[in-house]
Amino acid sequence: MASFRRLLPLCSSLRGTRFSSSGVYERFGANVCGYSKFTSSVHTVSKFEEKIKLAEADASEDNDDIDNIRREFDAAKRSFLEIPEALKAMPKTNPEGIYVNRGLRLDLIQVYGFDYDFTLAHYSANLQSLIYDLAKEHMVKEFKYPEVCMSFKYDPSFPIRGLYYDREHGCLLKLDFFGSIEEEGCFYGRHQLSEEEIVEIYGTRHIGRDQARRLVGLMDFFCFSEVGLSVVLLFVCMGRLSLLNCIIRLYKLACLIADMVQYFVDAKLEFDACYIYEDVNNAIQHVHQSGLMHRGILSDPHRYLVKNGQLLRFLRILKEKGKKLFLLTNSPYYFVDGGMQFMLEDSVGNSDSWKELFDVVIAKANKPGFYTSEHPFRFVFSAFYILYLFL
Repeated sequence: MASFRRLLPLCSSLRGTRFSSSGVYERFGANVCGYSKFTSSVHTVSKFEEKIKLAEADASEDNDDIDNIRREFDAAKRSFLEIPEALKAMPKTNPEGIYVNRGLRLDLIQVYGFDYDFTLAHYSANLQSLIYDLAKEHMVKEFKYPEVCMSFKYDPSFPIRGLYYDREHGCLLKLDFFGSIEEEGCFYGRHQLSEEEIVEIYGTRHIGRDQARRLVGLMDFFCFSEVGLSVVLLFVCMGRLSLLNCIIRLYKLACLIADMVQYFVDAKLEFDACYIYEDVNNAIQHVHQSGLMHRGILSDPHRYLVKNGQLLRFLRILKEKGKKLFLLTNSPYYFVDGGMQFMLEDSVGNSDSWKELFDVVIAKANKPGFYTSEHPFRFVFSAFYILYLFL
């Protein structure tokens, strides 16, 4: 750029000037012609050539700078592309480790609160199959889906995190950080679409703002089932569902949605992808809200609940230290009571003694609305223990 700035005044002074072999120059647009000696014009031309050479030297320096920038960019790009390989070589994080980003004096904490599902109670992988089976059964019996759908089996290896469901085209999408469909992240039913098929449907791998409006996010661990059935995580975020309900609807949705879409594709039947999503979503909600899942778990707790031998010891340590404990859950009381009795049956003699560990037990809390609602409590007396049910 410096070379161009150096040439500007020279070009403006020569504009409209013409040199002749006789040493005469004429300035166009002027009323008077001037004369000079031939040596004067030669001197002017030589100065012009000198400035041209300087400009070329500066341009060479500019090109060198551009080349250096390009080399640095290429090196940075190569380093970025090598990141996945570098990550593979990194040591694995200890799944049983405890990591904090700030100091906390636990001895100063006087009150400890617990949820039930996936806090005190942990579930085996069989729970996903239970929810999937109950949901597909509801779709067949209540929504009149074909009987052949009862043969579908939950596939825990199919759904992955971060999926989206396209309610218009019926595709499951895996998007990258920039909103583009990943090369191996687009399924229509159980069929993985090629790049050519993706472009044929969407025109490009990038999902625009208008297209994004019809996507439903199956964003995390809780959405796996939904990719099989439908997406219900939105209700969880709104506080209308418990954590267990999230798992029900979002874990099974992915598989059930994909299986339903694949059935209609194989049968060459027309279908509305949006209605499949809604039916799967409603079926999963029914499984949770009707109590089907709760009763299914309690009917065979050994199959669905995972015992933790350290649970009772941990709670008793807190009580011995004079801490106040409370249990706050969206699940119904009968479900919590049955689960706690099963998980502590090897450690506690009295079947009701698990309640002694808590100063307050609140069931059907309807979190997070519980924290801001002014609705009254309903007291339930059970063998000298006062329980609170949130209305």
